[in-house]
Amino acid sequence: VLASLSGIFRDSFANVVDLLDDMFERAATADEPEDMNFIKKHASELSADGVARPAARLFSNPPGDYGSMVNEVVGTGDWEDESSLGETWKGRNAYSYGRNEGSSAKGQKGTARPEVLDKLLATTERVVQEIDSVEYGLTDIQEYYANTGALKKAAE
Repeated sequence: VLASLSGIFRDSFANVVDLLDDMFERAATADEPEDMNFIKKHASELSADGVARPAARLFSNPPGDYGSMVNEVVGTGDWEDESSLGETWKGRNAYSYGRNEGSSAKGQKGTARPEVLDKLLATTERVVQEIDSVEYGLTDIQEYYANTGALKKAAE
């Protein structure tokens, strides 16, 4: 399980981000078999590799920053193939958030954890996007290719 948060959601709903983070931490230590709990399974594997915060699942842009930059790269034509769009997304969304993350100089939480993101992307089988508005269609906003599409490419 990997949750990709927009910067606006991350900053506007910090209390919800903290609650979700707590949920993932609890799932990672639940008293149940790993074959029934992939959060626990992947957190255990990351922990065995010595990775800090192996239960981190909430990822977004650097603290105080917004956007995947994929739409800018597409707009300028500064990309070679689809996989480079996935790499752009991955480079911009390697920061994990939640109550167990430290604070930056600006007082914002977020820690670069590319090793956790890489593991989660490597085990991703499905990408689902929840849009909180019915007023937009597939061609109305760049969200579909700049985030969901690029996340899919990063996971391939």
